[in-house]
Amino acid sequence: MDLLCLLAAHPGQVLSRERIMAALWPGLVVGDDALARTLSKLRQALGDDAKSPRYVETIAKRGYRLLAEVERADAMSATPVEAGASPRAVDVAPSRRGPWPWVAVAVLASLVAVAFVIPAHFRADRSKSRTAKDDDAVVLLTRADDAYFQFSRAENEAAIELYQRVLGLRPDDVAALSGLANALTQRSLRWPEPAGDGPAEFTQLRDALANGHLARPQAMQQLQRAQQLAERAVTLAPASSAAHKARGFVASAQGEMDAALAAYHRAVALDPDAWGALINIGDVLEILGRDAEALPYFERAHDAMARGYARNPAQIRPWHARLGVMIAQRHGARGDRAAAEGWYRQVLAQSPLHPEATRGLAALLREGGDVAGAERLCAELVQRLGAKQACD
Repeated sequence: MDLLCLLAAHPGQVLSRERIMAALWPGLVVGDDALARTLSKLRQALGDDAKSPRYVETIAKRGYRLLAEVERADAMSATPVEAGASPRAVDVAPSRRGPWPWVAVAVLASLVAVAFVIPAHFRADRSKSRTAKDDDAVVLLTRADDAYFQFSRAENEAAIELYQRVLGLRPDDVAALSGLANALTQRSLRWPEPAGDGPAEFTQLRDALANGHLARPQAMQQLQRAQQLAERAVTLAPASSAAHKARGFVASAQGEMDAALAAYHRAVALDPDAWGALINIGDVLEILGRDAEALPYFERAHDAMARGYARNPAQIRPWHARLGVMIAQRHGARGDRAAAEGWYRQVLAQSPLHPEATRGLAALLREGGDVAGAERLCAELVQRLGAKQACD
């Protein structure tokens, strides 16, 4: 309802994600999936289709706009609506895209009328319309997401607990269902042994699959639960990029690479800046031996991270530079030294003195004959970060 009111207040205008999230969740830090869930619910209520929208249109990389033409009812601002009186309808004209079913028009008109006809003093403040339970769930969900994206065992276990608490408050929360599916899959992939039973940890999907521990009964049972959670999320919100990404992640851990790629591509189609799905596409393609196809997806993910950094610094900051270094290393392995040097310099422009990027660039400079330039980089690294970061 709040989203529809906001769009109707700016008919025909494209509202950015940032502007919408600031208006709907003032003072709160929420992820893009919160908006995706809200949009999905609005479309369900209106019987709208994201692929062929009649009411709310998605403008790629820009935001959303209402396709309806909204007009105020005559004299409504001068005549307050009395308690118990029926609000007057708002005139809603179809866009040039074609006629709308009259039932859908009536639904839209009645919804918009609540925001546009009833005077401000008869409407509750949006921030107060949410329950305390909803606010608690949003805070827990943000903490869970931030913990999950640290990719450590302790933080992943914390994320699992926090996602489960969110689901205790809101059993159909799509973001929590997706997040819990991701965290359970991460646990199965990375840490095959119970805590304290061994140092084994897998950071690459390829290595985890080759080890065979994912075929053990405990891992299979955990992945089955994760699959059910992801499928539930997709059923509740077919337009949720995060839900499809979670489904793809589970499928990849189960060794179903074609299904994983299909789910990841769907996630990216819904959100071109879904950097997690883009990285995972690259991982799967490399496992399938399609390295040349994988590299562009890693590069797209890096760019998407840069665009989303301001919104989600806690999630992106630990991995943005690492991904850039990995891309540089891939280019270097292919013999493209110029591209590799360009990527190392890009990482250092965003993360000055990043040790891996500095050492990588220094090695390239040495190979190219610029020994003095390489020594300057390495000397500054040691001077400012200590001898442990010395170049080889």
